[in-house]
Amino acid sequence: MQPTLFFIPHAWLGWPLLIVWLVVAAIIVGVLYCRHGWGQETVSFFPVVAIVAGIILFLLPNVEVMGINPEDPLGPMVNRGLAIRGYGLCMLLAILSGMGIVIYRCRKIGYPVDPIFTLAFWMVIAGVIGARLFFVVQKRDLFFGEGVPLSASLKAMMNMTEGGLVVYGSLFGASIVAFFFFYRTKLPVWKTADLIAPGMALGLAIGRIGCLMNGCCWGGVCESSMPSITFPPGAAAYMQHLSNGSLLGLTTEPTDSPYGRAVVAVTDGVGAELVINVGDRIAAGGNPDLLRFFSGRDDNLKDRAMIEVGIDSGEAGDGASPRVESVPFSALPPRSLPVHPTQIYSSLNALFLCVLLWCFWHYRKSDGEVFALMLILYPIGRFFIEIIRNDESGQFGTEFTISQWVSVVTIAIGFAMFAYRRGFGSRNDESVSLEPPE
Repeated sequence: MQPTLFFIPHAWLGWPLLIVWLVVAAIIVGVLYCRHGWGQETVSFFPVVAIVAGIILFLLPNVEVMGINPEDPLGPMVNRGLAIRGYGLCMLLAILSGMGIVIYRCRKIGYPVDPIFTLAFWMVIAGVIGARLFFVVQKRDLFFGEGVPLSASLKAMMNMTEGGLVVYGSLFGASIVAFFFFYRTKLPVWKTADLIAPGMALGLAIGRIGCLMNGCCWGGVCESSMPSITFPPGAAAYMQHLSNGSLLGLTTEPTDSPYGRAVVAVTDGVGAELVINVGDRIAAGGNPDLLRFFSGRDDNLKDRAMIEVGIDSGEAGDGASPRVESVPFSALPPRSLPVHPTQIYSSLNALFLCVLLWCFWHYRKSDGEVFALMLILYPIGRFFIEIIRNDESGQFGTEFTISQWVSVVTIAIGFAMFAYRRGFGSRNDESVSLEPPE
């Protein structure tokens, strides 16, 4: 797990970064002009220049992060600048790799490449926006609440440096943009959809490695002989196991009490040393950034990092406050409990899907079947992986997560699309020649 690769200092952002981008953009425009003159391919790049410039000037300064001061880790937080996350790097590699195999096949079959570049750019933008909006709606309690200023909510919504993207939201957002793009450019819809489907699956496979680096999308506790993985302090899985008492040697269950989870069993460990009994309610937590910072240290400073454990033995209900115990970070287990490596399963599932879709291209009877097959097979794998994931709760009064509900709907759409294209569609292997849009 490596959520943060490095930080871009605050002094480098804003105008210095903008100047670098404008120089790069000027070089790209020069290359496009030499190839196409002042045609659509060159002119269509200028909105990209404006969008990236706006991101540099207005978005990036708002997603700089406050972090641990390496020179004074227990002191006030400081502005570390723009965090370059492993998750973001994997997303970039996912986009480039997915586009790479799509462009490769386009050149092999004589399909125009330039519109694919433009389509890919707008699909990525819309896909990220859709993925983020889906996550915000799904986890709205993290962004909106009583007394939370709207400006703070909007800033949190824009901060995607630590992940927070949902695949289905990306699919919906990208599909909407693709629909309008197809309408304007007169690209053959079904054939283009088949071309980009393997690239989408490959991008997802690489993107899931980013989830592993970020520590999100983790699985439930693995108590069998199946493969498992553990996460370091500060990771979401570690913090979940801390908050539910597992790292303290406790077995708990959720309650409606504001004082935490009810203890149903106590084994040897920190919980026993704190004299926590069955029936008590506990609430434990700490600063994930601080735990992550100290997890690799073995000096005395590590012992100064404390975990707070609130313990309610029933007296708090009569107006008394729960007692709070401070536990040295060094007293806790060095890793989380073993969990199912769902990120790896998801990556392998998407990689297998990419290979299958790539090969099925030659056996399709009608354009559109490859894309429809993706809508069938990916949700099936996602539905079963959700069973062993442990980062989402059931929805609509069931044990099914929102992703499982969306999977069911997507599978139905995929089957309907496949049947329609198989029954009424056709396969066109001729080269595509596009007329300039009016």
